[in-house]
Amino acid sequence: MAFLSCQKCTLESVIDSHCHLDQCEVPYSVIGKDLSALITVGTTARISQTTVKLAQQIEKVWAAVGIHPNEKDEAANPEARLKISTLAQNSQVVAIGETGFDNHWDVQSLEAQLELFEWHVTVARAVDKPLILHVRDKKGSFAASEKAAKAIAESNLKKGILHCFNGNEALLEIGLDMGWMVSFAGNLTYKNSKALHKAAELVPSHRLLLETDSPFLSPNPKRGKPNVPSNVWIVANFMAAIRGISIVELERQTDANAALIFNLSKIS
Repeated sequence: MAFLSCQKCTLESVIDSHCHLDQCEVPYSVIGKDLSALITVGTTARISQTTVKLAQQIEKVWAAVGIHPNEKDEAANPEARLKISTLAQNSQVVAIGETGFDNHWDVQSLEAQLELFEWHVTVARAVDKPLILHVRDKKGSFAASEKAAKAIAESNLKKGILHCFNGNEALLEIGLDMGWMVSFAGNLTYKNSKALHKAAELVPSHRLLLETDSPFLSPNPKRGKPNVPSNVWIVANFMAAIRGISIVELERQTDANAALIFNLSKIS
């Protein structure tokens, strides 16, 4: 699919449902210029504490707290887990994670990651907030996706987000069956992301979310440069083109979805 020039909806209120603001090379004073809200996501106890502080200090910013599956030492640290459990109760925190399954780097076994995932599920249930799931497979393998699909089904957790969805059909089927949202990032715009393009057409409109995963996964034509939350507009335009709808229609739907899953309408 050819890249379309980015057009912004006149409402200028799109939501970036997943970024790492603490790592973004952008002045905090301008992050909300083209956004109505963004969720900055923790990957360790320390970073999660930072996300909460940013959410407390900056308008339009909300936080998620959790331990990334590749953070082996953090996952084994009871004090880190206690910190996450405490932060999860903060009113600025709208989700738990990111957690999940990642065998791309082989930092720790998928079995160890499963225990960490299950712990996050317990925290999410305790505070009645959605879970953000990270899934990344090793090249030539679907083991992480398969483990994630099985874990989601067995958790019976009804509030969750397939963050930076990877295109795996089995994972998508389970996620949708469980009532989860499916979030697409900048890699949707890559020429070879055929599985993502297909999934972007198939996901029901009331389950779609948009994200940047900033500062990672910059969309075309900015690939190779640090990503920023405002680039969610590029993802939105590409998604609208795939689905054959206007950017205004897509923005309204994805913002409504984000407001619903993150409970933004009640806390903003």
